[in-house]
Amino acid sequence: MKGIIDRFEKNLAVILVEGQNKEYHIQKSDLPTNCSINSVVQIEERNGHIYITSDMPQEKQQQDKVTVLRKALLNKENPSKLKRKK
Repeated sequence: MKGIIDRFEKNLAVILVEGQNKEYHIQKSDLPTNCSINSVVQIEERNGHIYITSDMPQEKQQQDKVTVLRKALLNKENPSKLKRKK
């Protein structure tokens, strides 16, 4: 199953599993070395143990999507209709 590292709390990584309303608390030392907040990981449970691997292609795809959305927002020609308070 696919998860995203949401945050770090002391020596634990909190991994949220998409679509299952489930989270795992994993020791930082048990994560792949290239993982950080918002990293996409694959979670596999076997024989009562949890195995975490990095999912770099999925993470790259997610970063590209965010970049496209950010550019679209920055290039938006229609200004906001909300007025700022002075």
